[in-house]
Amino acid sequence: MNHLTLKRRHVLMGLAATTALPSMSFGQTAPKPGGTLKISHSTRIATLNPLTLSGPAEYPCIDMLYSRLTRIGLDSQPHPDLAESWDASADATEFTYHLRAGVTFHDGSPLTADDVVATYEAILNPDIPASATSVLKMVEKVEALNDLTVRFTLSAPFADLPFSTAHANACILSRKALEGDLTALETSVNGTGPFKLETYDSARMVRMVKHAAYYIPGKPYLDAVEMMLFPDLTAETANFLSGATDVMLTVQQADFQRIAASAGIDAKRVNSGRYVCIVMRQDAEPWSDIRIRKALAKAVDRDLLVDIILEGLGRPAYDSLVPPELQYATEKPVIDYDPEGARALLAEAGYPNGIEVTLVASDRPAIRTQTAIALQQTAAAAGFTIKIETMPHDTYLANVWMKGPFYIGYWGMQPTIDATYNLLLTSDASYQDTEWKNVEFDSLIAKGRSITDPTERAKIYAEAQAMELRDTPYIVPFFEDVLTASRDSTHDWEVAPISRYFFVENVWLDQ
Repeated sequence: MNHLTLKRRHVLMGLAATTALPSMSFGQTAPKPGGTLKISHSTRIATLNPLTLSGPAEYPCIDMLYSRLTRIGLDSQPHPDLAESWDASADATEFTYHLRAGVTFHDGSPLTADDVVATYEAILNPDIPASATSVLKMVEKVEALNDLTVRFTLSAPFADLPFSTAHANACILSRKALEGDLTALETSVNGTGPFKLETYDSARMVRMVKHAAYYIPGKPYLDAVEMMLFPDLTAETANFLSGATDVMLTVQQADFQRIAASAGIDAKRVNSGRYVCIVMRQDAEPWSDIRIRKALAKAVDRDLLVDIILEGLGRPAYDSLVPPELQYATEKPVIDYDPEGARALLAEAGYPNGIEVTLVASDRPAIRTQTAIALQQTAAAAGFTIKIETMPHDTYLANVWMKGPFYIGYWGMQPTIDATYNLLLTSDASYQDTEWKNVEFDSLIAKGRSITDPTERAKIYAEAQAMELRDTPYIVPFFEDVLTASRDSTHDWEVAPISRYFFVENVWLDQ
């Protein structure tokens, strides 16, 4: 059995019996219970509704407050969470999840298979804008076989279902909560996670306290966690360095080296597939002309952008949404900075004297505007005169996102190629924003998710990636490392490469 087959079998059959979480090595001091962990962040926690939230500071909250059937570990593979194991039919059209016994919600009520069924019915309900829908569209039926067993029947084979049930937004809620007013989920929580909600103040602090009945005995170690909002990044950094906070959820590239060099600080850099993308809608001029898109690709100095925007804390990307860490990722050909080649393509497309375009960038996070300015500078030599329009993020979401012809997008890493493409690139993708709708590409992705043989899947996904590179639906200049930091009095703070999974139940503090 080759490595890929073994890996696929582990995923299909749920053979990963333990989570890929930090573990105590021989001789290490035993974790100390107690204390309050203070985590700073710079973006408002607008909602705690796990079905729909998408904010970078909202994900750590639901990761502490809720659990899923499966969970992505530090190895980017699915591991048991509420499901202690799972198995699949030979053709991967039916998956059976076996739940842990004795799990309770924060209100003391027992978790049963019926709650799982209710959760997935809500995720698949077309009237609910659930974020996990895109990776679960193949689910035809979810049923409770008994109180601790759930069966998923799929409309087509899908070997990646354990990845999909680990989707960051696929948190298990109680049927009672789902049959009530769903708007209540925005500010109240009854989950099964290691922490319970005590205070929700979206403009200041979210405080969570220990769930003593969490399914892992002895965890969490902490008494409480406070997510503290610092809209001013300078103030956030100053408070962290002074010891007023224990963790900076996200460190800006410009501050990373200074923070990493500070005494008593553990700064982490995690390779990730997080990326900025330049959206060029192909139902609008001039982006309907592939020569213009290819010209812009040649007008991006990717190495320079990694140096000046990411401070070297990332890697050049070459216009594919698929990072090298994902299974079935292919090696992408380097796209050199070639302003003369770009000018030649513009001239061929009817713009011998160059072209003027307006690029829109939200003001949050700052990397969007930084990328726009850097692109403006490098593309000038290639014949592009780029006017930059910046706006508040709320205005951008309401008026530009998924509507505008030319703007800066920003996305986190997805766990699989299937999830990556079904998020943005297939014709019915959840956030299809380029109007690059290709029936042949759609067919490849559908076929890739419908077979289980890893060799065949590799061929299919290689062809899909080649098609993406051929047509350049997006400019993807770089992949950004995940940057976080904790004080050395804080132990076992970890962030997964996907940066939507945190393992705060393992964190402990020196007392």
